Formats: sequence, C-alpha cells, structure tokens
Amino acid sequence: MDKWETLERKGKKGDILLKMIAISGEMPANLPEKIVGSKSYTASLITDLKKKGYLLLRYREGLRGYVLGKKGKNYLLQDYRQEVGSYLIGASETNHVKSELEKRLRLHRMSQIWGYFFMHGNLIFATEKPKIFTQDCYGKTSLGTYYGSQELKQGTDQVKGSRACGLYMKNEEVFVVYNSMGNLMKWSKKMETAMRCWVERNLLKTGITWQGKAILFGDSMKLLRKILLSSGGVKQELFQTDDVYEQYYFVPQDKEGAYLQIELLTDKERSHAFSTFLETILDEVERNEFPIYAGLKKGIPVYFVYELELRKLQMVKQDMERRGRGMAVCFDYQQELLKDYYGEGVEIMVLDCEKVKQYLLAMEV
Repeated sequence: MDKWETLERKGKKGDILLKMIAISGEMPANLPEKIVGSKSYTASLITDLKKKGYLLLRYREGLRGYVLGKKGKNYLLQDYRQEVGSYLIGASETNHVKSELEKRLRLHRMSQIWGYFFMHGNLIFATEKPKIFTQDCYGKTSLGTYYGSQELKQGTDQVKGSRACGLYMKNEEVFVVYNSMGNLMKWSKKMETAMRCWVERNLLKTGITWQGKAILFGDSMKLLRKILLSSGGVKQELFQTDDVYEQYYFVPQDKEGAYLQIELLTDKERSHAFSTFLETILDEVERNEFPIYAGLKKGIPVYFVYELELRKLQMVKQDMERRGRGMAVCFDYQQELLKDYYGEGVEIMVLDCEKVKQYLLAMEV
C-alpha cells in the first residue's frame, strides 16, 4: 500500500461508527459525518442506529454528543469484544456516562483524536495493532499506530491526571498527543513531566531511546497565536511552551493539508530530502548543528517554520526582531497566522500543500 493512502477497512460504516463511540466514551455530534464521509448517508445511518437503540444523543449545557445505548453495547460485546471490550467493561472511563461538562469535554477531546488518526488511515483498533510499549509497535511501518489514553496509562495512577490523549508511533518516531480544541488547556508541569517520564521509562524497557516529542492539536490555526503568546494565565494553570518536552508540534485539525506536517515528522528521509530541496532557493546555507535560520537569500535570513514547532516559532520571532528582517517559509494554511505573529515587516514564502505532496510522491517513482 502506498504510504499516502488510507487504510482500507472492510467493516460496515455503522459498525465502525459504533466501535469508535465505544473507544471514545462520547463522540462530538459533528464528528460522525467526517468519519462516514457523506452528510446524507450519515444522517440516515444515525437515524437507523437511534431507532435500534444502539445510539443516543446527549444534549446538555450546549454540548451535543453521541453515546452508546444498552443495545449498542450488547451488540459490540457480542460481535467486537476483542476490539472494544476493555472500553465497555468494568470501571473504564469510557464505560460510564458522564454528566459534568468538563468530563464530557475531555471525552470529546479524546474522540476527536481517535477520529483524526482513523480518517488518515492509521491503526487504532486493538485487533489491528500490536500491544503498546512492545518492540512490535516500534518500527518502520507505512501506517502509523495510535494508542488512546486508556492504553497509554495502562491502569496506573501515576499519570492519571495528565491531559494527554494518547501516544502516536510511526517509523520509529514517538509522540505524546494532546488536544487543546479551541482554547488553552489546563496544564500542570509536574503532572505532564510525570507523563513524559512514564513514556520514556516504558520505551527504555524495550531498548528504545526517546527524544521527548509531543503533538498538540487544536481546532484551528487561531489557537496557535494564543499558545505562542501564553504566559500560563493568572494562576499559572494554562498551557505555555515549557521544557517538559524537547519539541512541541502544533497541528490544526480543520486543515486537511495539516496531516502533511505529521508525515514529514514521521519520515526522516523524506523530511531531510524536502528541506535539502528547499535549500536550493538559498544563496548561502547555514551549516551550524542547530541553526535557527536555514540560510541567507539576498542577505536576508530564511527560516523554515512549516513544522510549527512551538519553541522554534518563538525563537525565530526573537531572531527576526533582533535582525530587523527575515523570511519565513511555511505551508499555505499557515501563512495568515504567521504573517500576523511575525509582523508586517517579515516576508512569507508560501508552500502549496498539494504540490509538496506530489513532490514527495514523485520521490517514490
């Protein structure tokens, strides 16, 4: 299978939707359409599942979401126990209907990430992926593997309070995944340091050295500005860029092209080839080990910022302000926000996501 294609799944769309609601606990009401892929078919499917008692709509405090009905749980436990049994039995977080708004929003954050990785062809169900923190789950695979919070924490209380949604692995790259939706999420540096150490310790047990990377999802690029300017809030309980992880990568969920960021992050060879190709626009390439800028073009420093690594974005701004000029190279969906963040005096070179994708595909021929 071509690595840019999605995973082919043979199951009925109704069953897939039910399974995803099972592992989510509660699914945002606008997500089924994205998973199924057709607005009219989704409406028909939801109506049928509700009539059967498999699905229920929850609407409280302005938040709409779908949960499994009793018949839906029984159906899944009968036909798909291996895939979703651990989410529907006992004291698991997803097995109990939540009433508090904050707890429901947490489930929605988790559900969005399950859906995001599913829609981009990654392995998410227990029967199609190896067990977490084993040698089998860490290797050069053409498909990524996503493990949710319940799998990541494995019943331990050490990291129970972490805001992490799960763990993503692909091509020997590992990322702790967070989802801030539309606002700055609550953040305890002590707790997230415990999460980082928990992941690192479990990876070391299988002989894997980890560099400490995280992906921070948000509803849109608008959130990125809030993150970059965040000082932690009055009570210092909101997210701000810190040193818990070596790298934080921001990915907006509403931009289809944004998945290209993840593809480049999880393919070192392609990423290196792409950055080397971009260097051809430069008059002079910077060869320091950890350069802030890639090189010079007509005497102007050029910065490759399309990965949206938070600390680098901030350092680039500081460097540009010190030098009084600069050129930022980014993807098309990033340009508006970065133009605003860096200021009118900064030049922006825009990369078309579709053209970049075609260029990377051509490398396989």
